[in-house]
Amino acid sequence: MTDSNVILSSRIRLARCLSGFNFPGKMSEKSGYEVINQVSSVVLPLGDYKLFTMEQLPALDAEVMQEKHLISTKLLNNKESGAVILSDDETVSIMVNEEDHIRAQCFLKGLSLDKAYQILSAIDDKLIEKLDVAYDVTYGFLNSCITNIGTGMRASVMMFLPALTISNKIEDVISMLKSQGLTVRGVFGEGSEALSYIYQISNARSLGVQEKEIIQKVTECAIKVANLELEERDNLVREKQFELKDRVFRAYGILTNAFLLSAGEFMKYIGEVKMGVCLGFLKFSDNALIDRLLFDALPSSLTKIAKQEALSETEEKTTRAKFVAKTLLNLRIK
Repeated sequence: MTDSNVILSSRIRLARCLSGFNFPGKMSEKSGYEVINQVSSVVLPLGDYKLFTMEQLPALDAEVMQEKHLISTKLLNNKESGAVILSDDETVSIMVNEEDHIRAQCFLKGLSLDKAYQILSAIDDKLIEKLDVAYDVTYGFLNSCITNIGTGMRASVMMFLPALTISNKIEDVISMLKSQGLTVRGVFGEGSEALSYIYQISNARSLGVQEKEIIQKVTECAIKVANLELEERDNLVREKQFELKDRVFRAYGILTNAFLLSAGEFMKYIGEVKMGVCLGFLKFSDNALIDRLLFDALPSSLTKIAKQEALSETEEKTTRAKFVAKTLLNLRIK
Protein backbone atom coordinates (compact mmCIF):
# COMPACT_ATOMS: atom_id res chain seq x y z
CA MET A 1 0.00 0.00 0.00
CA THR A 2 1.60 3.25 -1.13
CA ASP A 3 -1.44 5.53 -1.42
CA SER A 4 -0.16 9.01 -2.37
CA ASN A 5 -3.05 10.52 -0.40
CA VAL A 6 -1.32 9.26 2.75
CA ILE A 7 2.39 9.06 1.94
CA LEU A 8 3.15 12.42 0.36
CA SER A 9 6.91 12.27 -0.18
CA SER A 10 10.18 10.55 0.69
CA ARG A 11 13.59 11.95 1.58
CA ILE A 12 17.02 10.42 1.98
CA ARG A 13 19.72 12.56 3.62
CA LEU A 14 23.40 11.67 3.94
CA ALA A 15 25.75 13.57 6.27
CA ARG A 16 29.48 13.61 5.49
CA CYS A 17 32.53 15.48 6.75
CA LEU A 18 35.96 15.93 5.18
CA SER A 19 39.20 15.05 6.94
CA GLY A 20 41.64 17.90 7.51
CA PHE A 21 38.99 20.57 8.17
CA ASN A 22 37.39 21.79 11.37
CA PHE A 23 33.63 21.27 11.63
CA PRO A 24 31.69 24.15 9.97
CA GLY A 25 30.96 25.84 13.30
CA LYS A 26 34.70 26.18 13.98
CA MET A 27 36.21 26.61 10.53
CA SER A 28 37.64 29.74 8.93
CA GLU A 29 36.00 31.44 5.96
CA LYS A 30 38.95 30.42 3.81
CA SER A 31 38.57 26.78 4.78
CA GLY A 32 34.84 27.02 4.18
CA TYR A 33 35.36 28.10 0.60
CA GLU A 34 37.95 25.37 0.08
CA VAL A 35 35.30 22.83 1.10
CA ILE A 36 32.80 24.44 -1.30
CA ASN A 37 35.35 24.22 -4.13
CA GLN A 38 36.16 20.59 -3.40
CA VAL A 39 32.53 19.47 -3.18
CA SER A 40 31.33 21.45 -6.19
CA SER A 41 34.23 20.18 -8.33
CA VAL A 42 32.88 16.65 -7.82
CA VAL A 43 29.13 17.27 -8.03
CA LEU A 44 28.71 19.89 -10.78
CA PRO A 45 30.08 17.64 -13.58
CA LEU A 46 27.60 14.88 -12.65
CA GLY A 47 24.54 16.51 -14.22
CA ASP A 48 22.24 19.52 -14.23
CA TYR A 49 23.41 21.10 -10.98
CA LYS A 50 23.94 24.71 -9.97
CA LEU A 51 25.97 26.15 -7.09
CA PHE A 52 24.56 28.93 -4.91
CA THR A 53 26.54 30.55 -2.10
CA MET A 54 24.60 32.01 0.81
CA GLU A 55 26.70 35.17 0.57
CA GLN A 56 25.63 35.89 -3.02
CA LEU A 57 22.12 34.41 -3.02
CA PRO A 58 19.42 37.10 -2.61
CA ALA A 59 17.84 36.89 0.84
CA LEU A 60 14.32 36.25 -0.47
CA ASP A 61 15.49 33.42 -2.75
CA ALA A 62 17.31 31.82 0.17
CA GLU A 63 14.22 32.08 2.36
CA VAL A 64 12.10 30.43 -0.34
CA MET A 65 14.60 27.56 -0.49
CA GLN A 66 14.35 27.21 3.28
CA GLU A 67 10.53 27.09 3.16
CA LYS A 68 10.74 24.36 0.49
CA HIS A 69 13.14 22.37 2.73
CA LEU A 70 15.92 22.64 0.15
CA ILE A 71 18.15 24.28 2.76
CA SER A 72 18.03 24.52 6.54
CA THR A 73 17.77 27.59 8.74
CA LYS A 74 21.33 26.87 9.89
CA LEU A 75 22.64 27.05 6.33
CA LEU A 76 20.49 30.10 5.58
CA ASN A 77 22.27 31.94 8.39
CA ASN A 78 25.78 30.90 7.31
CA LYS A 79 26.49 33.83 4.99
CA GLU A 80 30.28 33.48 5.38
CA SER A 81 30.86 29.98 4.00
CA GLY A 82 27.49 28.30 3.36
CA ALA A 83 26.44 27.03 -0.06
CA VAL A 84 23.96 24.70 -1.71
CA ILE A 85 24.20 22.67 -4.91
CA LEU A 86 20.75 22.12 -6.46
CA SER A 87 19.58 19.94 -9.32
CA ASP A 88 17.47 21.78 -11.88
CA ASP A 89 14.35 19.84 -10.84
CA GLU A 90 15.12 20.47 -7.14
CA THR A 91 14.96 16.77 -6.28
CA VAL A 92 18.58 16.84 -5.09
CA SER A 93 19.94 19.41 -2.66
CA ILE A 94 23.50 19.26 -1.33
CA MET A 95 24.11 21.69 1.52
CA VAL A 96 27.76 22.59 2.05
CA ASN A 97 29.02 23.76 5.45
CA GLU A 98 25.77 23.32 7.30
CA GLU A 99 26.16 21.32 10.53
CA ASP A 100 28.48 19.00 8.59
CA HIS A 101 30.60 19.76 5.54
CA ILE A 102 28.13 17.86 3.32
CA ARG A 103 24.41 17.32 3.87
CA ALA A 104 23.11 15.69 0.68
CA GLN A 105 19.35 15.21 0.25
CA CYS A 106 17.07 13.65 -2.36
CA PHE A 107 13.31 14.35 -2.34
CA LEU A 108 10.82 12.26 -4.33
CA LYS A 109 7.03 11.99 -4.35
CA GLY A 110 5.23 9.10 -2.71
CA LEU A 111 6.95 6.16 -1.06
CA SER A 112 10.24 6.21 -2.95
CA LEU A 113 13.01 5.71 -0.40
CA ASP A 114 14.82 3.05 -2.45
CA LYS A 115 14.92 5.23 -5.56
CA ALA A 116 15.97 8.31 -3.59
CA TYR A 117 18.78 6.31 -2.01
CA GLN A 118 19.97 5.06 -5.41
CA ILE A 119 20.16 8.62 -6.74
CA LEU A 120 21.99 9.94 -3.69
CA SER A 121 24.25 6.92 -3.32
CA ALA A 122 25.64 7.46 -6.84
CA ILE A 123 26.61 11.03 -5.88
CA ASP A 124 27.96 9.86 -2.51
CA ASP A 125 30.16 7.24 -4.20
CA LYS A 126 31.79 9.96 -6.31
CA LEU A 127 32.35 12.18 -3.27
CA ILE A 128 33.99 9.31 -1.37
CA GLU A 129 36.10 8.41 -4.41
CA LYS A 130 37.34 11.95 -5.07
CA LEU A 131 37.48 13.51 -1.58
CA ASP A 132 38.98 12.57 1.78
CA VAL A 133 35.72 11.79 3.57
CA ALA A 134 36.10 11.18 7.32
CA TYR A 135 35.50 7.47 8.01
CA ASP A 136 36.38 5.04 10.78
CA VAL A 137 36.31 1.26 10.28
CA THR A 138 34.65 0.78 13.67
CA TYR A 139 32.20 3.68 13.83
CA GLY A 140 31.54 4.46 10.17
CA PHE A 141 31.21 8.02 8.83
CA LEU A 142 32.33 10.65 11.34
CA ASN A 143 30.15 13.73 11.67
CA SER A 144 29.73 16.71 13.97
CA CYS A 145 26.67 15.29 15.78
CA ILE A 146 26.89 11.92 17.49
CA THR A 147 23.44 10.93 16.19
CA ASN A 148 24.81 11.12 12.63
CA ILE A 149 27.84 8.90 13.21
CA GLY A 150 27.64 5.56 11.40
CA THR A 151 25.73 5.61 8.13
CA GLY A 152 25.06 9.35 8.43
CA MET A 153 21.66 8.56 6.92
CA ARG A 154 18.25 9.96 7.68
CA ALA A 155 15.41 8.25 5.79
CA SER A 156 12.07 9.99 6.19
CA VAL A 157 8.58 10.01 4.77
CA MET A 158 6.03 12.82 4.95
CA MET A 159 2.60 11.44 5.84
CA PHE A 160 -0.89 12.98 5.83
CA LEU A 161 -2.78 11.53 8.81
CA PRO A 162 -6.02 13.45 9.44
CA ALA A 163 -8.17 10.46 10.49
CA LEU A 164 -5.71 9.15 13.08
CA THR A 165 -5.35 12.69 14.44
CA ILE A 166 -9.08 13.46 14.59
CA SER A 167 -9.84 10.11 16.27
CA ASN A 168 -7.11 10.76 18.88
CA LYS A 169 -5.25 7.59 17.90
CA ILE A 170 -2.13 9.39 16.70
CA GLU A 171 -0.38 9.22 20.09
CA ASP A 172 -0.65 5.43 20.07
CA VAL A 173 0.80 5.41 16.56
CA ILE A 174 3.68 7.66 17.63
CA SER A 175 4.40 5.36 20.59
CA MET A 176 4.45 2.37 18.26
CA LEU A 177 6.86 4.12 15.90
CA LYS A 178 9.18 5.08 18.75
CA SER A 179 9.25 1.44 19.90
CA GLN A 180 10.47 0.58 16.39
CA GLY A 181 13.36 3.03 16.65
CA LEU A 182 11.72 5.79 14.63
CA THR A 183 11.05 9.43 15.45
CA VAL A 184 8.09 11.66 14.53
CA ARG A 185 8.26 15.38 13.75
CA GLY A 186 6.06 18.02 12.21
CA VAL A 187 6.21 19.16 8.60
CA PHE A 188 8.93 21.73 9.37
CA GLY A 189 11.30 19.32 11.12
CA GLU A 190 12.57 18.90 14.64
CA GLY A 191 10.47 20.59 17.31
CA SER A 192 7.71 21.65 14.90
CA GLU A 193 4.00 20.92 15.17
CA ALA A 194 2.18 18.53 12.87
CA LEU A 195 0.39 21.32 10.98
CA SER A 196 -2.20 20.36 8.36
CA TYR A 197 -2.16 16.79 9.76
CA ILE A 198 1.28 16.24 8.22
CA TYR A 199 3.86 14.18 10.09
CA GLN A 200 7.47 13.39 9.23
CA ILE A 201 8.55 9.85 10.19
CA SER A 202 12.24 8.94 10.15
CA ASN A 203 14.90 6.72 11.70
CA ALA A 204 16.32 7.79 15.06
CA ARG A 205 19.57 5.78 14.78
CA SER A 206 22.44 5.99 12.33
CA LEU A 207 25.10 4.02 14.23
CA GLY A 208 25.15 0.22 14.23
CA VAL A 209 22.69 -0.22 11.37
CA GLN A 210 23.07 -0.55 7.60
CA GLU A 211 21.51 1.78 5.04
CA LYS A 212 19.24 -0.96 3.68
CA GLU A 213 18.05 -1.80 7.21
CA ILE A 214 17.08 1.83 7.80
CA ILE A 215 15.18 2.07 4.51
CA GLN A 216 13.40 -1.24 5.10
CA LYS A 217 12.33 -0.29 8.63
CA VAL A 218 11.01 3.15 7.66
CA THR A 219 9.24 1.70 4.61
CA GLU A 220 7.57 -1.09 6.59
CA CYS A 221 6.39 1.30 9.31
CA ALA A 222 5.16 3.87 6.79
CA ILE A 223 3.05 1.22 5.05
CA LYS A 224 1.66 0.03 8.38
CA VAL A 225 0.71 3.58 9.43
CA ALA A 226 -0.79 4.29 6.00
CA ASN A 227 -3.03 1.25 6.29
CA LEU A 228 -4.12 2.32 9.78
CA GLU A 229 -4.93 5.79 8.43
CA LEU A 230 -7.02 4.43 5.55
CA GLU A 231 -8.87 2.10 7.90
CA GLU A 232 -9.61 4.99 10.26
CA ARG A 233 -10.82 7.16 7.38
CA ASP A 234 -13.38 4.46 6.52
CA ASN A 235 -14.47 4.34 10.16
CA LEU A 236 -14.88 8.11 10.39
CA VAL A 237 -16.82 8.38 7.14
CA ARG A 238 -19.13 5.60 8.29
CA GLU A 239 -19.68 7.04 11.77
CA LYS A 240 -19.23 10.82 11.42
CA GLN A 241 -19.73 11.68 7.76
CA PHE A 242 -21.82 14.81 8.38
CA GLU A 243 -19.38 16.17 10.97
CA LEU A 244 -16.46 15.58 8.61
CA LYS A 245 -18.22 17.26 5.70
CA ASP A 246 -19.02 20.22 7.92
CA ARG A 247 -15.32 20.59 8.86
CA VAL A 248 -14.25 20.35 5.22
CA PHE A 249 -16.75 22.83 3.78
CA ARG A 250 -16.33 25.33 6.62
CA ALA A 251 -12.58 25.29 5.95
CA TYR A 252 -13.14 25.62 2.19
CA GLY A 253 -15.52 28.51 2.81
CA ILE A 254 -12.99 30.38 4.93
CA LEU A 255 -10.13 29.82 2.48
CA THR A 256 -12.19 31.01 -0.48
CA ASN A 257 -13.83 34.00 1.22
CA ALA A 258 -11.42 35.37 3.81
CA PHE A 259 -10.11 38.90 3.28
CA LEU A 260 -7.21 38.43 5.71
CA LEU A 261 -5.53 35.04 6.03
CA SER A 262 -2.57 34.37 8.31
CA ALA A 263 -0.08 31.57 7.66
CA GLY A 264 -1.31 29.75 10.77
CA GLU A 265 -4.96 29.91 9.68
CA PHE A 266 -4.05 28.76 6.21
CA MET A 267 -2.09 25.74 7.49
CA LYS A 268 -5.00 24.81 9.75
CA TYR A 269 -7.70 24.97 7.09
CA ILE A 270 -5.82 23.63 4.08
CA GLY A 271 -5.42 20.34 5.97
CA GLU A 272 -9.21 20.11 6.28
CA VAL A 273 -9.62 20.83 2.55
CA LYS A 274 -7.04 18.20 1.63
CA MET A 275 -8.90 15.71 3.83
CA GLY A 276 -12.07 16.57 1.92
CA VAL A 277 -10.32 15.83 -1.37
CA CYS A 278 -9.01 12.49 -0.08
CA LEU A 279 -12.49 11.49 1.13
CA GLY A 280 -14.18 12.54 -2.12
CA PHE A 281 -16.16 15.42 -0.60
CA LEU A 282 -14.37 17.96 -2.83
CA LYS A 283 -13.09 17.48 -6.35
CA PHE A 284 -10.27 19.47 -7.92
CA SER A 285 -8.81 19.34 -11.42
CA ASP A 286 -5.24 19.05 -10.08
CA ASN A 287 -4.83 17.65 -6.57
CA ALA A 288 -1.05 18.13 -6.72
CA LEU A 289 -1.57 21.89 -6.58
CA ILE A 290 -3.18 21.51 -3.15
CA ASP A 291 0.13 20.14 -1.89
CA ARG A 292 1.97 22.94 -3.70
CA LEU A 293 -0.16 25.46 -1.85
CA LEU A 294 1.30 24.21 1.45
CA PHE A 295 4.56 25.91 0.46
CA ASP A 296 3.48 28.57 -2.04
CA ALA A 297 1.35 30.30 0.61
CA LEU A 298 4.20 30.55 3.12
CA PRO A 299 5.55 34.10 3.71
CA SER A 300 8.69 34.17 1.54
CA SER A 301 7.28 32.04 -1.27
CA LEU A 302 4.16 34.21 -1.34
CA THR A 303 6.29 37.37 -1.51
CA LYS A 304 8.20 35.88 -4.45
CA ILE A 305 4.99 34.94 -6.27
CA ALA A 306 3.63 38.45 -5.69
CA LYS A 307 6.84 39.79 -7.28
CA GLN A 308 7.50 42.01 -4.29
CA GLU A 309 10.69 42.59 -2.33
CA ALA A 310 8.78 42.55 0.94
CA LEU A 311 5.22 42.50 2.27
CA SER A 312 3.91 44.10 5.45
CA GLU A 313 1.95 41.84 7.80
CA THR A 314 -1.37 43.12 6.46
CA GLU A 315 -0.20 42.92 2.83
CA GLU A 316 0.94 39.36 3.39
CA LYS A 317 -2.45 38.33 4.82
CA THR A 318 -4.46 40.00 2.04
CA THR A 319 -2.15 38.62 -0.67
CA ARG A 320 -2.39 35.12 0.77
CA ALA A 321 -6.19 35.33 1.01
CA LYS A 322 -6.52 36.38 -2.65
CA PHE A 323 -3.95 33.86 -3.89
CA VAL A 324 -5.43 30.90 -2.01
CA ALA A 325 -9.02 31.76 -2.90
CA LYS A 326 -8.23 32.18 -6.59
CA THR A 327 -6.28 28.93 -6.71
CA LEU A 328 -8.96 26.86 -4.99
CA LEU A 329 -11.87 28.37 -6.91
CA ASN A 330 -10.12 27.80 -10.24
CA LEU A 331 -9.28 24.21 -9.33
CA ARG A 332 -12.63 23.08 -7.99
CA ILE A 333 -14.83 20.95 -10.22
CA LYS A 334 -18.47 21.80 -9.48
